[in-house]
Formats: sequence, C-alpha cells, structure tokens
Amino acid sequence: MPLIEIEPALKDIINALGPDTDIEAIKIFNKGLKELLRECEEEIMKLEIKYGMSYDEFKTKIDDGEMRDAFSYPLEKDAMLWEDLMSEKRIRLKIIRQIEECL
Repeated sequence: MPLIEIEPALKDIINALGPDTDIEAIKIFNKGLKELLRECEEEIMKLEIKYGMSYDEFKTKIDDGEMRDAFSYPLEKDAMLWEDLMSEKRIRLKIIRQIEECL
C-alpha cells in the first residue's frame, strides 16, 4: 500500500517530475510544509521586532507581570498568536524531520 494515495489525474503530472510518483509527491508536500514554516517564522520575527525580545523572554515578562497592560486586548491577542505560531513551528519542524527520514 502506498504512503499516499494520488489521484490518477495528478499521477501523470507528477510523473513528469521523476520516475517515482510517490517520492515526487512527498517531495512536493515537504516543500509546501517548508514554505508554511517560512511564513510562520516571518510572523514570529514580526512579533520579535515589535516587542524587541524572543517569545521566551516575552512569556516570562507576561508571567512575572513585568509587561505594562499585560491584560490589554492587543497584548493578549499578540500573546495568543505568538504562542500558536511557536506551537505551529514545532509541529511543522517535527513533520518535516519525519518526512526527510523517509526520503
């Protein structure tokens, strides 16, 4: 049983990229994940620039009550977004590593 099921209409297109359709499809998937990871990292960088610190520093300051207006809506919104982005980054990195071990 193949690792992924490829629609017959796509097989011919993917076959043009290389002899092993499954491997080529996995490579395409992996490249897409890497692009999503780059976008995630860019969003993280915007928050690092905005606050002048890393997520860990930001989280520590929030937890210790060192951030002014720690419960303001914009700050809470950024904190939740940043936490989600960090989680997304970890998940994408883990999946990319797993895929690359299979290739």
